[in-house]
Amino acid sequence: MADVVSHHLWQSHFDAVRRGPSTFDAVALARARTALSEELGFAEPFILPPLLAEILEAGVLWCSRGVGERYAEFGWLGADMADVSRRYECAQYMPAGVPIAFDGGGGLYLLDARGGRNDGRQPVVWSHSGSLGWEDGDHRIAAVDFESFVHDESAV
Repeated sequence: MADVVSHHLWQSHFDAVRRGPSTFDAVALARARTALSEELGFAEPFILPPLLAEILEAGVLWCSRGVGERYAEFGWLGADMADVSRRYECAQYMPAGVPIAFDGGGGLYLLDARGGRNDGRQPVVWSHSGSLGWEDGDHRIAAVDFESFVHDESAV
């Protein structure tokens, strides 16, 4: 399957990977997709990028990488994506933004599902959790999709 990437390949794009017992199995994935659909107002279950689902199913809780003088952390939200969306009032401040990871410094990485985009290939954006928004200056594009986000170390 073309969308399936081995753990060795995606893991090689991070300097450190912290795993825990995997609680993001098929049942948790289905629940997360349903909760996100409800949060977004989608009729169909929300489709996570396949590589994100794979990382979460592998029990990955946190990753980091350094690129030159830049350093990035990714605290994956897993099954808590819809809950974080509610807590940070994404529906009000950043409608159709799907939080996927904290950056360790007050920011969130989100999937951009505006326009009802539900194909697992949403762009990844970053926004500070204290100023979430789609206005210029409130967010920046991190990558064209999740796979690029993981594979292109400059996409942070």
